[in-house]
Amino acid sequence: MEDMYRNPGPLQFEGLGAETKPISLCVEDRDYMGRIKQLQEYLEKVKSIVKPGCSQDVLKAALSAMASVTEMLAIMSSPSFSGQATI
Repeated sequence: MEDMYRNPGPLQFEGLGAETKPISLCVEDRDYMGRIKQLQEYLEKVKSIVKPGCSQDVLKAALSAMASVTEMLAIMSSPSFSGQATI
């Protein structure tokens, strides 16, 4: 039985092959876009649950959760965030 490993060589930054994305980056992009889609699905669920006529408890829970999420994301997306901020 022979080894099936094949070394594709280093990434190319110019010339032939420079525009080709390595499979590892393609998989990461797909995973990223999958998570974006999942987030959008969650937001749609929230929109369908929290609307005029929902209970006060549902509204309070949604407001509290969304306030926390937006505050955390604002902190994380600020230029001074170093990845070790205490929330």
